[in-house]
Amino acid sequence: MKMYIADRPVLLRMLLEFPYLATPLPVIDAALDSAKFSSGETFADLGCGDGMVLIRVAERFGVFSVGFEIDRRLVMMAKENARSAGVGNLIDVVESDLFRADISKFNVIYIYPFPPIVQRLSEKILNECGKGTRILVHDYPLVSLHPAKVVCTSEGGMHTHRIYLYEL
Repeated sequence: MKMYIADRPVLLRMLLEFPYLATPLPVIDAALDSAKFSSGETFADLGCGDGMVLIRVAERFGVFSVGFEIDRRLVMMAKENARSAGVGNLIDVVESDLFRADISKFNVIYIYPFPPIVQRLSEKILNECGKGTRILVHDYPLVSLHPAKVVCTSEGGMHTHRIYLYEL
């Protein structure tokens, strides 16, 4: 019996709504610099992939971070990368669809969204995040929100990365 991608709704969502694309380190640093972390804050990466954003937050700011990732293979990779980097005690990685994650408790949230989910993601943020939450969005701006700041950075290639900082 043949298995078609349409027969696997989670796999279909992973490919169409949550494809994995790593963020270059200079872009991660530019995003994190604009967040202005304070002691005792918490950080979330929605769609954390291999965990590199989480690791950078832990290394640079010592902030407890939670990554949400739908792909079990990437969850395992992110956990191993955090352990290998020596910051596993500051990072938790949860296998979860980001739309099912409770993001209301986080002070800073990072997202590298795929365009088809931006509208729905914007609604989730408006519904769940409280005043003072800072949202960092890589390349695809949120809908119905106005960024407090836009940082443009290039890693030497032809693409200019944009980081949108939203302050609720």
